[in-house]
Amino acid sequence: MSTLHIVGNGFDLWHGLLTSYDRFYEFAKDTLDELESFYCIDTTPDGPWTDFENSLGRFDWRLFYDAHDHTDIAADNFRPSEAFCLEDDLTEQADAHVDAIKERFHAWIDAIDVSLASKKMSFAETDLFLTFNYTSTLQLVYGIDNGNIVHIHGRSDAYDELVFGHGATMREEPELDENGDSNRTMFSDAEGAAKYPFYALQKPVSEIVAKNSNFFHSLGSVSTIRVIGHSLNDIDLPYFDEVAKNAKGAKWVVCCRRPEDEDYYTQQLLKCGVHRGDITVCAYADL
Repeated sequence: MSTLHIVGNGFDLWHGLLTSYDRFYEFAKDTLDELESFYCIDTTPDGPWTDFENSLGRFDWRLFYDAHDHTDIAADNFRPSEAFCLEDDLTEQADAHVDAIKERFHAWIDAIDVSLASKKMSFAETDLFLTFNYTSTLQLVYGIDNGNIVHIHGRSDAYDELVFGHGATMREEPELDENGDSNRTMFSDAEGAAKYPFYALQKPVSEIVAKNSNFFHSLGSVSTIRVIGHSLNDIDLPYFDEVAKNAKGAKWVVCCRRPEDEDYYTQQLLKCGVHRGDITVCAYADL
C-alpha cells in the first residue's frame, strides 16, 4: 500500500516561492493591461488577473470582434469580400492574443527560482505524486525521483508545453434555425475567428485525463491520499474524481490553510464520490 500526494500551488507558496497569480500580474502587467478590455473581469486591489485561470473564461469575443471590425455594410462601396478580409485580420489578431498570454506565462514560470525553497516535511521513497505545479520543487528540494511524479500540466524545466486555462463554456448558435434554415451569414467565419482565444485558453481536462489514463488506473494500491496546497477548484475537480474512482477506499487527508475552508474541501471531495468518513482535514503545521 502506498501514499499519493496531490500537490498544488499552495505547496510552492508554503515553501516561499513567488508563484501566486498576483505575482504573475506584476510580471506581465503591460501585456495583461493591454488585453484586459476584452475580458469582463472585476478589478481588485491586487489587480484584475489575480484569479487568472477563471479570468480567461471571461473573454468576450464580441468586444474583440468590434475592436477589429471596420466594415460598414451600409456603405455604397461595401463589398462582400471585406468579410474575408475581416476574418483574416481577426485570425491574425486572435493568434497574437493567445501567443502573448502563453509567452508571458511561460516566461514567468521559467523565472521562478526554486533554489529559494527548503524542506518543510518528509516523504517515503515509495510515495507517489500528482502535481499541478510547473516547478520542480519535489525533485530539487526533496530529491523525489521523476518516475514517482506526474506533472499533470507540464514541467517548466523539462521544456513541456504548460497547460493552463479556464473551465467555462460558451453557448453557440446552432447551424440551423427552428425552420431548418441556415443561421450562417457572410460574417460567421469572422465571428468564429474572434472566438478563438476563448477556446484556445480553455483547459482540456478530458484530454489530459485520457492521456494519463495509465497513471490513474495504477492507483488501486494507494491507501492514503494527501492533498497539499490545492484548492480543489471546479476546473480541476475531474482529476480528483478520476483519482477517487481508481483508489477506492483510500483515506483522504486535505491540508487546509484556513479552518473556515474545511467544509468547502469536504464538499468538493464528496462531489467526487469520496465518503465523508474517509476525509480528514489537517493544518500545514501537522504535516
